[in-house]
Amino acid sequence: MRKEETISGRQLISLVVMVQLGTEVLSLPHVEADVAGKDTWLAVLLAGLAAQVGIILLWWLGSRYPTRNFYAYLPLIVGKPIGASINLIFGCYYTFSGLLLTLLYSDILKRWLFQLTPRWVLILMLLLVCGYAATSTLRQLANISQTFMVFAYISFLLIVFSGFYGLDVRNLLPVLQDGWYPIMKGVYTAFSAYVGYDLLLYAYPYVQTPSKKKLLLWMSLANAFTGVFYIAVCLICSMKFNLTQLTLIPEPIIFILKNYQIQILQSIDILFLIFYVCIVSATVYVYFFMAAKAFVHLRSQGLGKQHVWVWTMVGVCLIGGFFMRKRNDILQFSSIQDIVSITLVVGLPVILLIISGLRGAGRNEI
Repeated sequence: MRKEETISGRQLISLVVMVQLGTEVLSLPHVEADVAGKDTWLAVLLAGLAAQVGIILLWWLGSRYPTRNFYAYLPLIVGKPIGASINLIFGCYYTFSGLLLTLLYSDILKRWLFQLTPRWVLILMLLLVCGYAATSTLRQLANISQTFMVFAYISFLLIVFSGFYGLDVRNLLPVLQDGWYPIMKGVYTAFSAYVGYDLLLYAYPYVQTPSKKKLLLWMSLANAFTGVFYIAVCLICSMKFNLTQLTLIPEPIIFILKNYQIQILQSIDILFLIFYVCIVSATVYVYFFMAAKAFVHLRSQGLGKQHVWVWTMVGVCLIGGFFMRKRNDILQFSSIQDIVSITLVVGLPVILLIISGLRGAGRNEI
């Protein structure tokens, strides 16, 4: 297996932020409006705090095996057969996540920009670019993501400035109109937007830091940046549209950008979607990278090569794109993915921590 190079804390922040953003920025206000109503921003805030708890769990688990990544130390906790099975599940999960994200964004591009372009062309272009990037090392991915962070900043500024006018704070009132139950449902729905911090499972031993407590700080900063991004988007959309409008517009932030006109720039929505391709691509290629690493670790001495697994996944995803054509079907699969994400990113680490604590596994490595 290829030996990974270390990455810096700043590179880790860039990687985590890019993976967390995905397409949720575009659709989260619409999705949350159906669940949390006017308290969308509060549900997203609480989901971010829940993700922070998840980060602490993964950091705690990784601190027991500071010299190994998740795929390597998993067999030490549950044994080789079960460990290989879990690695296989993670590989399939990340592959499917990359496919869903590609399908979702290609659907957005087709509806807003490329109505006459065949859908498979958009999918193929995204998969080829992301596949090529996913064959790189962790440090190379971190360098690319660090460069792409400028597009995240630009996208955030475009959203804030375009949505600054015509806001009505009364759309946010009254707070807690229907109690806490809709908000808790909204937290569950919004939590998937923060999934991506699980990159720490693999990256933990490769982050160059004088103190592992600082690693937790860097992860927290990345999660905080993502949270501010999401909350700002939800607040702007909630104050710009009433609840009925939000439930009808799938990507309200693009609608805002489309109707915002300034003399210097025209068609800001097109500019935003082009910039956002870089963010979506960063999310997809990290998913493919994580999937390839999971497949390679099916055996302790390695199984196959990373680039072979990556291009195999690209081929499988391209074929899958021909079968998953309807938007409703893609959204249904996304809801299933949310359940799987919580199970693998939250539930499984808790179980592994308990087993590791009972068996005392990993203590000799600290």
